Amino acid sequence: MMRLLVILIVCSIAACNTATPGFRDITAQHVEIGETRFLLRQAGALVEVTRTNPTILPRFETTSALARTAVHRATGCDANWIIGDTAVMIIGLSCDGAPPPPKPKRKVSTFCDVIDSYKRRPAGLLELTVDCYLR
Repeated sequence: MMRLLVILIVCSIAACNTATPGFRDITAQHVEIGETRFLLRQAGALVEVTRTNPTILPRFETTSALARTAVHRATGCDANWIIGDTAVMIIGLSCDGAPPPPKPKRKVSTFCDVIDSYKRRPAGLLELTVDCYLR
């Protein structure tokens, strides 16, 4: 159980710098807003923003506002919409009065919270009680 907790903590504060498939061959631009560092990769009117500094329990609202500022500073364009999470966001740009690209449809994801765990004897199997929801 302790290993799982350590893995969850490390994953929640870590950030990476690998581009997603639509932005792989694009050179990244480094932008820093306050203490938050981002990598920006622009493909037309879309920008992939990757947060590269570790942050404990980042909030999407705060991180996306910083990403919006970083994109405006780097491109001079307005961020019309933002999708993603606190690590990787895709932003649709409106440059020089041009309409932004259409916002991609969201996929439905399943999220589960572990409510309780019990180690079964003698087999040593771990039994988890989870609460799952769609988002």
